[in-house]
Amino acid sequence: MPSHISYSKLERTYTPNFRNRINTARSTNDVYDVFCHTVASMFNDITDSKKFRDSDIDFYPERACHYELGTNLKREPSVVECLHTSDMGRILDDMAQTATNRHTHLMKHPEKTNSKIMRH
Repeated sequence: MPSHISYSKLERTYTPNFRNRINTARSTNDVYDVFCHTVASMFNDITDSKKFRDSDIDFYPERACHYELGTNLKREPSVVECLHTSDMGRILDDMAQTATNRHTHLMKHPEKTNSKIMRH
C-alpha cells in the first residue's frame, strides 16, 4: 500500500494568493479563471512540467463536486497517483468551495459587481 503524501506545503504556498485573487474577483468569470489557473499551476509544480493549462480544469459551482479535471490531467500517471495517495483531493475540494462561495456571492449581488467595474 502506498504511503500517504501531503501537499500542505504546496497548499500554503498557493492559498494566500488564491484567496486574495478570489476575494477581489469582480465577476463569476474571474472566479472561474482564478480557480482553473491555480489548479493548473499546482499540477504543473507537482509534475515538474508546464504542460497543463487552465483549460484542463472545469469549474462547476452548481454541482456537488465543484470541479472536473480534463483528459490531459486524468491521463497523467503522476496526477492520478497524486490524487489517490495524497491530500490533494481535499486541497482541491477546499479551493473549489472557496471559489464556489465567492461565485455564489457575486451571483446574489450583481449590482455590487457592476458598480465596482464602473469605478475602475
